[in-house]
Amino acid sequence: MSQIMRLTKSDTVVFSSPTPGLRYKKRPAAYVVIINRGGMVAAVKGTRGYFLPGGGSLPGESPENTVSREVREELARGVRIICKLGEAVQYFSADAQHFQMHAIFFTAEFSGEPSGRGECELEWLQMVEAKEVLFHQCHVWAICQA
Repeated sequence: MSQIMRLTKSDTVVFSSPTPGLRYKKRPAAYVVIINRGGMVAAVKGTRGYFLPGGGSLPGESPENTVSREVREELARGVRIICKLGEAVQYFSADAQHFQMHAIFFTAEFSGEPSGRGECELEWLQMVEAKEVLFHQCHVWAICQA
């Protein structure tokens, strides 16, 4: 996947570019960067690779509520947001669909122990490894901002 990065007037970083003639579905999303004491990054493994905890926003849902809901669904854990890292747009294709994801990123920490079993397993990745295996280039950018 080629990476083209540019800044928009609103300081939103953009990764890749839309392909002329393709229709892109807008996908608001929010993710957290959680780094443990050993300098490892929290990730979840999906069918397409590794992702930061978080995901797509529901209609009318705030980015903060999105990450809280997604982390609970994925990892059965609570999360405490520390600060906003930034925003990025990522153009990508998956399952024969094309998306324009506008993602908000936060630094965060887990709050408490897991409250059961989530949809995914928590994976702790070394920073170098995370930069190589994260599916979205905007996720790599986000961990570099933390």
